[in-house]
Amino acid sequence: MEKIFIIGDSYSTYEGYIPEGYAFYYSMINPTEEERPHIGGVENTWWKILSKELDYEIVMNDSYSGSTICTNWERDIDTSFIDRIDKYIADGYFDGKEIDRFFVFGGTNDSWRNYTLGDIKKSHWTKEDFKCVIPSLCYLFSKIKSVCKNAKITAIINTQLMEGLSDGIISVCKEFGAEYVKLENIEKLNGHPTTFGMQQIASQIKAAIL
Repeated sequence: MEKIFIIGDSYSTYEGYIPEGYAFYYSMINPTEEERPHIGGVENTWWKILSKELDYEIVMNDSYSGSTICTNWERDIDTSFIDRIDKYIADGYFDGKEIDRFFVFGGTNDSWRNYTLGDIKKSHWTKEDFKCVIPSLCYLFSKIKSVCKNAKITAIINTQLMEGLSDGIISVCKEFGAEYVKLENIEKLNGHPTTFGMQQIASQIKAAIL
């Protein structure tokens, strides 16, 4: 049974299944379809589907709705992927903990906010680097590798991202020896996966990593 850590944004949230206090997008509340898709239950999330089909143990789903990879604005501080991984490391969360795979599913909010992409950078990051998506993703991957040396990293790349971001994520994956899944034709409502969209995400991830 693979032990899985997920770090993501709204696409990977579900009320009650992420850390307390985190903003969530999906829940048991049945919104009107004009507001957001209602996927019926947590069992219909992409990660629950995968955990059932591939016998994953989800150690942590660290997903925060609206979060970005980088820290560009004041509102990103503490919620960005890089801030969250730093907090886990500072708290000693990974000490002695076995994790086989990290799923990194982000970049959507960075894209919607049109954040600067930046370039690959593998060390000596600055505050200016952390305002850019690509060097921040490099930092994230570097930190994951430093605390979980044997864990696989699988980046999930959303559809409809701003120009250059998908290629940038792929370049970071190649630089750090990580896997990636480039999603295609995902059904969405108001920018978020429907029940069928979640099934598509799970199927495409499964096809790519097996």
